[in-house]
Amino acid sequence: MLKVYTAIEDNDIYKAHILIEDLVNKVWCKADNQQCKSKLTSELKDLYENQPWFEKHVRNIYRVCKNLNTNEKKAFKKAFKNNNRIEDLCEGVIKPVDLSTLDKELLKAIKPFFKKLYTQFLEWKTIRDKYGDKKNYYDSLNISNGFKECPCCGYGDLKTIYSKGRSAFDHYLPLKHYPFSSINFNNLVPICTTCNSDEKGEVDVLKKGKPIYYPFAKTHPKIEVIVDVKSKALKKLIEPTNDLKSKITKSEIIVDFNIKDDKTESWDRIFDIKSRYFGKIADNRVGWFKKVDQQYKNYKERINNYSVEDAFEDVIKADSNEHLGFLKVPYLNSLKLNTHLVKAIGEVSGSSIMNS
Repeated sequence: MLKVYTAIEDNDIYKAHILIEDLVNKVWCKADNQQCKSKLTSELKDLYENQPWFEKHVRNIYRVCKNLNTNEKKAFKKAFKNNNRIEDLCEGVIKPVDLSTLDKELLKAIKPFFKKLYTQFLEWKTIRDKYGDKKNYYDSLNISNGFKECPCCGYGDLKTIYSKGRSAFDHYLPLKHYPFSSINFNNLVPICTTCNSDEKGEVDVLKKGKPIYYPFAKTHPKIEVIVDVKSKALKKLIEPTNDLKSKITKSEIIVDFNIKDDKTESWDRIFDIKSRYFGKIADNRVGWFKKVDQQYKNYKERINNYSVEDAFEDVIKADSNEHLGFLKVPYLNSLKLNTHLVKAIGEVSGSSIMNS
């Protein structure tokens, strides 16, 4: 994550998950010969009596749990608890419980229930009236954090309170592998469609056994992008790509980060960050360079001793906080270090300034 969200932990929508905790711990894991309905809290009983989908699954899972022995019920309870400790899982403090270790009949019964909680349970009027809806929570999170771009990649589009609808919540620990955290809002994170669907998808982000960034962490390192532009490619870099032969390669624009640790490596691996940053730089490289060239042309006659380095610095300063500025700045800084290029701009300051 380039940035993390500050959580709104007092939002009522977090409490909806507590209902499911009660269902697991006080009903299913204590299943016996008594009727299922007799163990439900008043709120769960109301849902049980008025939502056929809920009643069907609750009763079926209770029937399965009645046949489990004490150790199998404890395993179910532990798996639910551990796999909802989202921050500890991300930090590598604990390991997730592999659901394949649970009773097969239980697993068959619970998977469809938990996978549909997000789309079914949270949409019921009874739940929305008491705990709020996803859109209101999304807007509160948006206002509180003020992100206009995806905090994961830094540039993907995020809908704001003024948009129609909202961006999707990503199940950060994917629903396919961690269904127990289906409506745990410590695991539901607004990120852009590219990060959510195109890159991460249903990949088990904890599979490698390495810690990953927790998207609601209270502290987060400042990640800076480092760009190394290879001198031999300068002519290609400042001219438009006209054919496949002039296509920029990753060996000509090398992207890296100031932080090198397991979490940053995991972030890059899961969301293909370096490759995507390379692509953005390659796509915008000519326009970014031309802005510096034009800046120098505009001011070299008006300001005494105005240098090419000054033009670079002025563009970098002006654009550092703009969209893609966090990529533009290190790219231009890398170009500025090339004395051959700087000299060529100063001498010619126009198109086709590099002859070799």
